[in-house]
Amino acid sequence: MDKWNSFFELVSTRRSIRKYADKPVEEKKVQMMLQALRLAPSSSNSQPWHVVAVRDKETIEALSRAAPIGSRKVISWLKGAPLVFVLTVQRKLTHRITGTFGHNNLGLDAGIGGQHLVLAAHALGLGACWIGWFNERKVRKLIGLPGSYQVVSLIPCGYPDHAPDPRGRKKLEEIYSVERFGTK
Repeated sequence: MDKWNSFFELVSTRRSIRKYADKPVEEKKVQMMLQALRLAPSSSNSQPWHVVAVRDKETIEALSRAAPIGSRKVISWLKGAPLVFVLTVQRKLTHRITGTFGHNNLGLDAGIGGQHLVLAAHALGLGACWIGWFNERKVRKLIGLPGSYQVVSLIPCGYPDHAPDPRGRKKLEEIYSVERFGTK
């Protein structure tokens, strides 16, 4: 039960953090977050991810402007992050095969790996936020990404400079069924 309590505390207190203290993230903590991602499960153990950890202020500033035209304000706050993880993935054979059946296992793998990283950040006293709104071509160029990879997310990370209020959640009864959809 202690592990459950620790886990539940972790997932119930994590928030998307968009304001960061002017303090660098220690390399040891960066390595710990990357280890958490490395240990995430993936389709056929394909481990399709590659993360670029960006600390350079000029590059982070450029990433904050890498939103589609007309929507740059959406991620302009990113420039205040001391660290941005660029989560990328490379499609493997298992992803191509499952894709023929309409399954997006590559997206699932990326999500599991990225969430391991984000939860590890929170466990280490850091804040992070998933960003899925960006111009991939610009991000690719900024980080020198090879053509066989795709950018999944930008994940800014740092010491929180605010504590957002919890967001509302649906009631448990609204999100599950028993045996068949819509039955309790």
